Amino acid sequence: MELYLHFPFCKKKCAYCDFTSYAGCAEATVFSYLTALKREIAFAGKRFAAERIDTVYLGGGTPSLMSPREIESLFKRLKESFPLYAPTEVSVEVNPESATEEVLCAFRDAGVNRVSMGVQSFFDDNLRSVGRVHDAATARAAARRIAGIFDNFSLDIIVGLPYDTPEFVRAETEEAGELAPHVSVYELTLEEGTPLFGAVDEGRVWLPDDDEVAEYMEIAADALAGKGLERYEVSNFAKPGYECRHNRGYWTREAYVGLGAGAHSLVKNDAEGKPLPAQIRFASPKDVNAYIAGVNCVSGFDDVPRAEMSVLSEGEIRAERIMLGLRTREGIDENLLAGRSAGRAEEFFERGEGRVRLTERGLAVMNSVLVELI
Repeated sequence: MELYLHFPFCKKKCAYCDFTSYAGCAEATVFSYLTALKREIAFAGKRFAAERIDTVYLGGGTPSLMSPREIESLFKRLKESFPLYAPTEVSVEVNPESATEEVLCAFRDAGVNRVSMGVQSFFDDNLRSVGRVHDAATARAAARRIAGIFDNFSLDIIVGLPYDTPEFVRAETEEAGELAPHVSVYELTLEEGTPLFGAVDEGRVWLPDDDEVAEYMEIAADALAGKGLERYEVSNFAKPGYECRHNRGYWTREAYVGLGAGAHSLVKNDAEGKPLPAQIRFASPKDVNAYIAGVNCVSGFDDVPRAEMSVLSEGEIRAERIMLGLRTREGIDENLLAGRSAGRAEEFFERGEGRVRLTERGLAVMNSVLVELI
């Protein structure tokens, strides 16, 4: 089973962000939140006592804002709560401005063996345009600091930012590939309700169009291949042996439990480890205060209030397997498409050995392909 923990606090919320995150919260709120999170961890440890914990991912928000004492306490609770806690990969997200040596060493000492840092761009104009609180020099220094403490780490880059050009994208992805054994390259998603959406809508900020962004993704893939990083998922590139095991679990629909505000879960087994009649997906409230109150008023994991809950049908499970599997290098079992007409999507497929995979061009237009199939 995969385990995800959410730390929703940031120094400042980025202009494009619609994740569950909050800027400038009081220390008392953070303390109350971490207390509730540790309480939910204890609940989950009892509910999933029969499940082996294979990977752990602490995301945010900005987990690197936690103090060494908070880091030690949180991971101590994890180890104490889950009888079968034996993860092969423990990842944490950090930001450049807070990835200090003290914090990184605290994570390492707590059992973290993989770090993912949000760089987003190595060009200061882009960073300023979307409200990042670090500059490129800080990101470079943080990457080198991480490399001195962790062998396994990843850098995030976003393409489609306001000042992107083909030359910029190639330069920064080549630099990322030189600094880290794993790089994630994401297309900027303009989410309604964010400051960046408002700025674009009012004409104060211009973004590259869809064709330009598709070109940038192809440039990034080519640049990273030149540095020895292979594309193993539509947005993820790694040197051999450095693929993210936790994220692979999502793409192959392994069971996972999300703890914290806004976290999602996919549960397949009962408390004894036996398969449930149907798979269940649920999510915690996004509001921090609602999450804290909900966890503190119950005495067990199954009683924690949920913002969303659904029982998945066989059709929904099949659609998810297609949608998630086609994101990856391995693709999907061709039997998943039995009885479905691929239509125009067929030209973007590679077929062989009972598998269906997207071509490089197919990955570039993946959303259109999925609309055709699902």
